[in-house]
Amino acid sequence: PNLRGRQGVKSLPAKNLAGTQSKTEQTKKSTEKVHTRALAALAALTDVMDQPLLTPASVALSLSPPRTPPYDSPVRKLYNDPTAARRHLAGILQARDDLNGGDASSDGGGGYQSHAIASRILQLTSDLKGLPLHPHIPSSLSLPVQLTRFLGATLPLEWQHSSRDGGSFRSIADNMVKLSCPMLGLSHVRQALEFASLTYGQEIGRCKPEQQCAERECRSKSVGHEEQYRHTNTNEGQRKSWSRKRIHYGAHPMQNVDLFLPSNSQSKLPVRGTLFFVHGGAWGSGHPWMYRLVASPFLKQNFAVVIAGYRTYPDAPTIDHQVADVRMAWDASHEAWDDLITECDDFFIGNIIMGHSSGAHVSLLMLIDWIGERIARGHNPLNAASPEDEPWRPDHYVGLSGVYDIGKHFDFEAGRGVEEISPLKPICGYTRQSFDDASPVKRLMALMRGIPDDVEQNLKRIPTIRDLMPKTLLVHGIDDSTVPFTSTTDCARSIRSLGIKVCDELYLTGTGHQDVIMHFMLGGPARSLVFDWLDDNRKGESSGSVLLSRL
Repeated sequence: PNLRGRQGVKSLPAKNLAGTQSKTEQTKKSTEKVHTRALAALAALTDVMDQPLLTPASVALSLSPPRTPPYDSPVRKLYNDPTAARRHLAGILQARDDLNGGDASSDGGGGYQSHAIASRILQLTSDLKGLPLHPHIPSSLSLPVQLTRFLGATLPLEWQHSSRDGGSFRSIADNMVKLSCPMLGLSHVRQALEFASLTYGQEIGRCKPEQQCAERECRSKSVGHEEQYRHTNTNEGQRKSWSRKRIHYGAHPMQNVDLFLPSNSQSKLPVRGTLFFVHGGAWGSGHPWMYRLVASPFLKQNFAVVIAGYRTYPDAPTIDHQVADVRMAWDASHEAWDDLITECDDFFIGNIIMGHSSGAHVSLLMLIDWIGERIARGHNPLNAASPEDEPWRPDHYVGLSGVYDIGKHFDFEAGRGVEEISPLKPICGYTRQSFDDASPVKRLMALMRGIPDDVEQNLKRIPTIRDLMPKTLLVHGIDDSTVPFTSTTDCARSIRSLGIKVCDELYLTGTGHQDVIMHFMLGGPARSLVFDWLDDNRKGESSGSVLLSRL
């Protein structure tokens, strides 16, 4: 049953928990005790599992490709309607036999192989008597998937590729966000005012266009020319202020970050933590300004915030280019933080890396590459590293609705009919091997394996990775039809299998793909739960997390 709360559990009939009751009084008393204990156990369970996962949408998503055969395939039809599927297969066999004069092997190896497979399927399913093999697999597609599959099959392949590789896909996606901003502002006036204040602060310093801070020098320096803004806001008698600095870490217009500080102080500012946020956009769209409201709740809690920009496809031809951009943005932010902020003495949360959707994928790859670099430098967890050796070490990683296995997500996109227009395939390579190389968990596993023929080095490498991997929280909405929540489930299970100390999962009911990040921008459960998790896992403290896997 779907556990929706204590009241729902108490309404369960006794026969479902205790089985058939005996007529004797002793058996009745025993049954009552079992019933009472079962109710107490289920009530305690609902205290933890207060967010049910079993919904029609979550079941359909959990059984989406690659976990089930593709739609319209003979095997999928066999799942949904075995009788009709067997008639279909029998018709294929009969037609092939009639065509070849009863010899199934006369049309070559391929025909013989398909003939043998069809015969085997009929043999294995001869005793099913029309019962479906898996009753939970949906027999029909949802309307959005029907639409995307229709467009994917109707639009010429050349048009899809030219739109993807020529930047039209990015323009369409970005313009759709721009068009939605006015309507969003009308329905969320307070957040619209916050966005305006974060955008149009008082300008206190800006490089002149003719200066450009010597563009050639910007290419060689991690921090290029800067733009600074200052804003002061009075709220309920308390004076709150923030400042924004734009840092260009490369020559490309997309290679910049927005640094927000919760005060205008010119001296070093003590903060509760730092947030380095990487936006999503299917690897081919998105800009930092679209996610500027993410900084607002963190600024209110005295965090320094960086919204990182990076080259999207096709300006970044491969995933490694995007990872390199995010790494340069990370280094540039740290150089700025060294001059502007310091750790608060009390309740310092730590340094947080957070990404959404494809941004979660890119940021996790960057984090794993950072761990690999520290291993190459000879990091030893038994020796305390000085701040000079590892400045601004990440303490937390928060992935929101992320893609962590490229091969599986490509199969999911193929099920939706968007695999040819999506930038996933060109930016992550065109082969299964390149998909594996671009998958964060598989890259982490390869790093864990280390040097196969050197046992001593492996013994040093494994605890080093576990020491450097920050505390991890993966958040996903179970109604996410863009990236199924099973992406988070599989990733968390794989990370924990490597012995990583803290890797928690959080699933939200009635929450779609964009809803998770909108909770941070407009308010919602994802934001409050993530802040609670951060408070429970502050830097320097042992894991105090109470969040467990919901699956």
